[in-house]
Amino acid sequence: MKLVQGLAAMIALAASTTVFAMTALTPYETRYEVTRGGSNYGEAVRTLKYEEGRFKLYTETEISLLFLSDRRRFWSEFSLDDGNVRSHEFTYKRSGTGRNKGFSGSFDHDQQVVINKETDQPMSIDPSVYHMDEAASIEQLRLDVRGEEADYRYAVVDEKGQTDELMFKRVGEETLQLPYGEIKAIKVERIRENSRRETDYWFAPELDYVLVKMEQREDGDEVATLQLKTFN
Repeated sequence: MKLVQGLAAMIALAASTTVFAMTALTPYETRYEVTRGGSNYGEAVRTLKYEEGRFKLYTETEISLLFLSDRRRFWSEFSLDDGNVRSHEFTYKRSGTGRNKGFSGSFDHDQQVVINKETDQPMSIDPSVYHMDEAASIEQLRLDVRGEEADYRYAVVDEKGQTDELMFKRVGEETLQLPYGEIKAIKVERIRENSRRETDYWFAPELDYVLVKMEQREDGDEVATLQLKTFN
């Protein structure tokens, strides 16, 4: 009886291992502190689930400064095709001080069309080229930093429903002191042409390359820094 139970457990483990070997992205839940100039500025959450053959990504960032507030949320559903992210649904919402904004779209890869879900109308976007939303592109980057390439280029649909091309470059490895603790991470910088904004990302190999830090600067001055606090 114990032998049968042991074999059953091994089969279950092998099946689970096979699933994640195929998906190549392990689910997670992370929480971050958002700081500016060393002071608390807000918090952020990223969660990735895997259900019925699709990944479901949710990200939320909420910051406040004096009487100003800003809350941004992304929902993204995608699958992996030979290591490449293919988005299916995505939604962006921004609320807080000023005008609220939002967009929701869906990708029909069989019909080769991207739909604006608010108007239910097709958009002038070719999903064979722009096959992922901007939020999901960080998961693509998470996959790609495992390899030997140092430059990454992604054609995406952004939070406004417009096409964009994102470029990144791997810089090297650093040891970070985070609220989570000390951890080694791979640093990647966003390449922007003719822009005053700079953004750097850090991914930790020991946490399956999950994003552990992000820093934004404008004209060399810090805008916000996101640092990992908890990981599950």
